[in-house]
Amino acid sequence: MHLDRFMLGAALGCILLATLTPFPGARQPEFLGCVICGDRGTADALVNLILFVPLGAALLMNGRRGLRAVGVAGLLSAGIEFAQIYLPGRDPSLGDVAFNTLGSAVGQVTAQLLTRGATPPTRTAARLSVAAACGAAALIALTGWLLMPAIPRGDARAWYTPNRPDLEFYRGRVLGTSLGSVRFGPFDVLTPVVLRQLAAGAPIHILALAGPRLPALGPLLVIEGAIGDELLLIGPDRDDLALRYRIRAATLGLGAPDLRLRGALTDVAAGDTLRITAQRDRGGTCLQVNLQRACRLGFTIGGAWALLMYPRHFPPLAQELLSAGWIGGIVLLVGFWARRRWETVLAALVLIATLALVPRALGLSPTPTMQWLGAAAGTGLGWCLRVLVGRRAPGPSPSAPGA
Repeated sequence: MHLDRFMLGAALGCILLATLTPFPGARQPEFLGCVICGDRGTADALVNLILFVPLGAALLMNGRRGLRAVGVAGLLSAGIEFAQIYLPGRDPSLGDVAFNTLGSAVGQVTAQLLTRGATPPTRTAARLSVAAACGAAALIALTGWLLMPAIPRGDARAWYTPNRPDLEFYRGRVLGTSLGSVRFGPFDVLTPVVLRQLAAGAPIHILALAGPRLPALGPLLVIEGAIGDELLLIGPDRDDLALRYRIRAATLGLGAPDLRLRGALTDVAAGDTLRITAQRDRGGTCLQVNLQRACRLGFTIGGAWALLMYPRHFPPLAQELLSAGWIGGIVLLVGFWARRRWETVLAALVLIATLALVPRALGLSPTPTMQWLGAAAGTGLGWCLRVLVGRRAPGPSPSAPGA
């Protein structure tokens, strides 16, 4: 009982921390009546849904279930959105309430299914572990597909240091740019032939004079599509050089993480010359600023969290832990239904093959050690969760003959 109350308190605390933290200096928003809003509408909707899943599960564990529990979660969400009207930088909307409420319902249903299915026959559980492994493999493959480049056909236009409301304004000066063998300037139209070179990973060269250090990401060069959609952005972010190109996730309303040459601008002062090169190939992306260069930069299969919410200024270790935690969450049900049978061995082999082969097949970076450890930790956590939930469930069902 104490653990149940702790889970409920933890879920509420995480929700309040995530939703009632102001962002000083940001524009005071108005209440939005849309359900899925803006270019990142799908990502925001999924984040709002996921945020309330633990609350729905915790309410069930504390004896509050059904429509009444979902209604309580909906009222909590409505109160939070009302409070956000008076908090700087928050985006209250009707869609947040809808997806928060839906997330609590998903949490209720998930907790019920796990409680009822915690003690199936041994053979059934082992087969469920295979199904969970195949589901995890499909989700990981989908992540890789979403992270692949998606440069559309048609004309595009180049911009030097544009002043965009969602980014810092960079007071540097671009002296010249080229894509492959094609030189271009600001406002120039890039033809489909040139865009094909961009899609193929042709090198981009920028000669510029540095501006003052920025507190956040600011664009140095931006290439936009015919409808104003961002195809490529290169710019400084504090001491880093960031590269962001259009990926398939962006076409579905998800976020677009960037690649970075960390510390590239540490010793660069305003007025210094910048010679920047960015090139993408099968082995990853190379970024160079003057004499500093890094290659094989790329996304990993654990980077799906960044498609939902990408905190650029998290230190690298924190981002690695988030990626490992994402992989651990994906494989948790494999451990939940693992048994001492050959089916579970097959499930483990499916996961190992997925982590080892899918990145190579989709042109992503190899799965790092931290994400392998995350997969192992998630499997172990799933086994512990089965033990915990099994204590609440009715006694185990008899094993099938021959199980």
